[in-house]
Amino acid sequence: MCFPFAGLLVAVLLLLSNGAEAQVRPVTSGEAPPPSTRRCRYVALAPGRDTTSFSLPDTLTVVPSSVVAGGRAVAYDARSDQYRWIRPAPRDSSGAPLSDSLLVCYRVLPLRLSAARFRRPLSMMDTLSFRREAMRFEDFSVKEQILSTPGINKTGNLARGISFGNTQNVFVNSALNLQLEGKLAENINLTAAISDQNVPFQPEGNTQQLQQFDKIYIALTNPNWNLTAGDVVLRNKPDYFLRYYKNIQGAAAEANFGPPIVGLAGLGAAPGVANAVYLNGQAGQVPSGQLNGPSPETLNPPAISQPQLTDPNRQEPSGAGAPLPLGDRAPATGATVSSSGVRKGLVWQSSTSAAGGVAKGKFASTDVPPIENVQGPYRLNGPNGEQFIIVLANSERVYLDGRLQTRGFDADYTIDYNLAEVTFTPRHLITRNSRIKIDFEYSDLNYSRSLLAASHYQQVGRLSMRGNFYQEADNPNNAPNLSLTDSSRAQLQRAGNVAFAVTPGGEPVAYTRTQVLYRRDTATGRYRRAVGADTLGTVYSVRFTDVGQGNGDYRLTTTDVSANGRVYEFAGAGQGRYQPVRRIPTPLLKQMVSGGISYRVDSSTTVFFDAAHSRLDRNRFSSESDQDGAMRMGYVVQDRQLPAALAGGLLRNYRLRSTLDYEYTGKHFSPIDRYRDIEFDRNWSATNTLQSTANGRTAREDNIFNFSVGVAKDVNNNVNYRLSRRFRPGEVSGLQHWLDAAQKVGNLELRGTLFVLNSDAGRFHSDWARGEATGRFVGSKIVPGYAYRFDKNRVSSAFTDTIRSANYFDEHNVFIQSRDSARTQFRLDYSYRRDQTPNREQTALQQRGTAQTWQGTLASRLGKTQDLRVLATYRDLDSLGLARNRTVLGQVFYNASLLQNQIRSELSYSVATGRELKRDFSYLAVPAGQGTHYYGGDANGNGQQEKDEFFEAQTPDAQYRTYIKVYLPTSDYITAFTNRLSYRLTTAAPRGWREAGGWRGMLARFATLSSVTVDRRTTDPSLLSRLSPFSYDKEDAQLLAFNQLMRNTLYFNRSNPIFGAELTVQQTQQKTLLAQGFDRRNLSTQSLLVRRTLATSFTGRLTGTRDIREATSDYLLSRNYRLLIFTVQPEISYQPTPALRLTGTYLHTQKQNTLAGKDAELHPGIFDELGLETRLSQVNKRTITAATRYTRVQFDGTNPNSVVAVEILNALRPGSNFTWNLNVEQRLSNGLNITVAYDGRKANGLRTVHTGRMQVAVLF
Repeated sequence: MCFPFAGLLVAVLLLLSNGAEAQVRPVTSGEAPPPSTRRCRYVALAPGRDTTSFSLPDTLTVVPSSVVAGGRAVAYDARSDQYRWIRPAPRDSSGAPLSDSLLVCYRVLPLRLSAARFRRPLSMMDTLSFRREAMRFEDFSVKEQILSTPGINKTGNLARGISFGNTQNVFVNSALNLQLEGKLAENINLTAAISDQNVPFQPEGNTQQLQQFDKIYIALTNPNWNLTAGDVVLRNKPDYFLRYYKNIQGAAAEANFGPPIVGLAGLGAAPGVANAVYLNGQAGQVPSGQLNGPSPETLNPPAISQPQLTDPNRQEPSGAGAPLPLGDRAPATGATVSSSGVRKGLVWQSSTSAAGGVAKGKFASTDVPPIENVQGPYRLNGPNGEQFIIVLANSERVYLDGRLQTRGFDADYTIDYNLAEVTFTPRHLITRNSRIKIDFEYSDLNYSRSLLAASHYQQVGRLSMRGNFYQEADNPNNAPNLSLTDSSRAQLQRAGNVAFAVTPGGEPVAYTRTQVLYRRDTATGRYRRAVGADTLGTVYSVRFTDVGQGNGDYRLTTTDVSANGRVYEFAGAGQGRYQPVRRIPTPLLKQMVSGGISYRVDSSTTVFFDAAHSRLDRNRFSSESDQDGAMRMGYVVQDRQLPAALAGGLLRNYRLRSTLDYEYTGKHFSPIDRYRDIEFDRNWSATNTLQSTANGRTAREDNIFNFSVGVAKDVNNNVNYRLSRRFRPGEVSGLQHWLDAAQKVGNLELRGTLFVLNSDAGRFHSDWARGEATGRFVGSKIVPGYAYRFDKNRVSSAFTDTIRSANYFDEHNVFIQSRDSARTQFRLDYSYRRDQTPNREQTALQQRGTAQTWQGTLASRLGKTQDLRVLATYRDLDSLGLARNRTVLGQVFYNASLLQNQIRSELSYSVATGRELKRDFSYLAVPAGQGTHYYGGDANGNGQQEKDEFFEAQTPDAQYRTYIKVYLPTSDYITAFTNRLSYRLTTAAPRGWREAGGWRGMLARFATLSSVTVDRRTTDPSLLSRLSPFSYDKEDAQLLAFNQLMRNTLYFNRSNPIFGAELTVQQTQQKTLLAQGFDRRNLSTQSLLVRRTLATSFTGRLTGTRDIREATSDYLLSRNYRLLIFTVQPEISYQPTPALRLTGTYLHTQKQNTLAGKDAELHPGIFDELGLETRLSQVNKRTITAATRYTRVQFDGTNPNSVVAVEILNALRPGSNFTWNLNVEQRLSNGLNITVAYDGRKANGLRTVHTGRMQVAVLF
């Protein structure tokens, strides 16, 4: 029994037991207040695991629903009286656990329910009295199963089936879905998810937690080792140079010896990271006002917890070579602790891991150019120019202005993994000054890619050592998606150490009507589509590559829009964006060996040394490769007590923190994934080092020196300074100064940051000053504040006064907000920003524009049953030489439950500026039975497959399911104003009114359910059109895309078994922007259902429906229609016994196309259908269902193969049509079921179609 129901039962028992004697009375003066029912205690976390099971022994009864840890509820198993905490333990910036225990708080009842309570003991009862059974709960979790596995919980099913018929081949289908969790032995736990699903499932990227149902793995865990096979996520262990996050199919193992390793050292903030972030010991938690530095990241634990093979949290590189000493950890076995906190005795601990498999994807890091006031979507491209990629779920890390963002429609961004598109929510306003950087893994199946990883971590006393190996390698002899010819391989061998090679895109092939083919002009070498007589000569299959507008000679045609595929035409030399070339990626090899050593001098000081060696082979067909090394050394002082002479006065309770390190990277050193801060190169006014190494640009060595010192009392009282020196020959030679300070004086909180850079970047010199100062007064319920920000980066020629570029702005921000502990949270901001840019002569700066921004946020709980969250932003941008730009962003969430849950309301509304993608589509052939469409034949006799010659399958026959409709994204976006609304309202009369008379009793018979969903994108700039979701015209050319679903249902006597009625009005409208024009779909339905119990065994139903089904297209005019459909369906059921039911139906339908036009099919279709259905059901044994239907069709259309005729007839033929089916489900034993099904159909003038299916299923 789940804990909400258990809590309700506890409350009822409490009321019954205390009744009249537990009366509540006020505490009078002099009496002690009642004891608190809230208690807290620490629970030890399971070492090396994300799942911890624990109990809460107490003398009183614990309320399970009140148990919380870390602000979250804890799962409760009533059968074992165990609580389960499933969440990775908090980690520091480099991945080490911050604590070995968890604070759990709960409430208790003022008694123990399990204690015996009686008026007289049982021994005093009369021996002749009847003893009543004790109250007990039925355990509904006990399942019938064919295989018993004590100690292992399992769910899922195994099914094997066969399908055959006289119009299809024999098909064998199977399905396996099994989840296991439990203990194999005393100290061996098993977790498994096994499935034979061969279609990859990509979850929607609109929530923070992802349910990845297609993961397959088996994991064995032990306190000292763990083993995982299947779909494994590999994360690097703490290391400075070696960083990776990979999805593989393979195996991984880890073994630990001795107590857990407490301290590996390494240390200090990385170059480019604000030292306050590191020195405060809060890497990833940037204080308010911090200019840059890593932001917190939350990785989503899997639905079934897997053993962590490496660092459980994929931390943002903070510069630490390994975790900092944890300090407050229990000493290892055999070790003692001195008064200074340093362990005595020799502690021997080690951890070894190894993994190998086939990589699912390839790492990429990209800078996304922002568009003023456009929230998205922003397309992600591959590093080698891949236009259309698939991002692996949960592999992305999105940074906005240097801060890591959180995925979710109610958080920072959403992502479409299949289209590789990122859209930001209204929480963040995207401007031309925004910095968007995204790391991700994308599916790359050009070559089979293997991956190997191994590591060993060792601690001996104060000495910690580690070694890591990593390699990912493409197999040049296994390229399943490239189809390399001998000439292509020879060209790749000659290409050298490059990431890709360019080859001609045309290849002669045999003619086929299923593909768009081309003829080649022998004189000019130009391609044109082959049609008609052209197909008799040599034809080519041509691949066109997008090389950017103005760099190509071809373009997508705007005339041949009906072709089943994309058609390119010659546009003129340098007048297009496509070229008939093929960009072939080369097989890649990346390898790294890294190691490190650290020594803990005392409780606060550690010295360390890191080294790494990398190998990068961009083209394994070539013998060339790049190899080089890197090293880093230094010391770190963390929380050292100040000398007695300084520990008093202003520095009382402050502790010293300091770092010193030097880093060198060779000119050919190539990291696996980015290991430095996301804005490291920007803070040096330099190019992206990671992209330079991957793309083979000019190689340069790097020398970086860092020193930092600071004192800190807490997050509101600290001061830190850091100095960084970097020398990269020919590119960077500069000096950075970082200063961070925070001070609280009474109720006044002050915080400031300052960054200064002086650097020579080749022929240019950069002078950069960036800072922020913030102050707020926290002494009242309303907290006022002021912030000043400036960023002045001037890049000029080192030899002249010419200003190359400048990022020059200053901003004033005034705000008021609620206190952090207030029940209603709000904040109001006003900011004024002024930007400057070089003038036309590049000799001085001039004003670029000004921006004023108003923003308000509100989060409040209105009473106990209402929640409200509001976000509104208005920005007015006045730019030099451009039209004035006004931006509106808004988001509202409102949930309410009123009148004792009789009125429930859910509202979600947002308004923003985004982009709409132009799409195209085509039909692809698939194995028979797996498709959704079929090819209707060459209607116009041109020998080519065209889009208007495909039809959607109306029956499950395999012969009509041979093609699928695939939408193809393009590179064309149109900026549009977006508006989304989702609203749901449920109403019912109070329960007490049901027994009342008069108008209350009448109203109690009615209930309603209404829902509205609107998603629209328009280019209409008027304020009403941008804000109102219902201000639109479907035919308006400014309305680019539109989706609307409105459904209203009125119930009468909804719960009355004798008589009831339902009135439903539903409307679905859709408008889609395609490359050739617009597609529109509309479905409007009004239906009335009346039901009546006629006698004990007879039930009657009557349904009447009026439908309008409409489809219009701008380019496929033959597919336009508007069907008006009327339906009447009486039905009567006879059920003499619970096991037998007979149902007779009659269905009368009229369909009429009311859209006139050239060659329009205007003849109506009249359908009369008689049906009889029998159902025989024996509980827990078998179910037999049989049905037969006779349909008389009247249709005088001249072309039964037209689109309108196909929609009207719905796979039937004019005249008499028969259908019948038989379905038998038999339960053979516990958990074993067999299903036999037979379907038959006889259409007028066609042969009879027989289809049979049989399936055996085992339930676990």
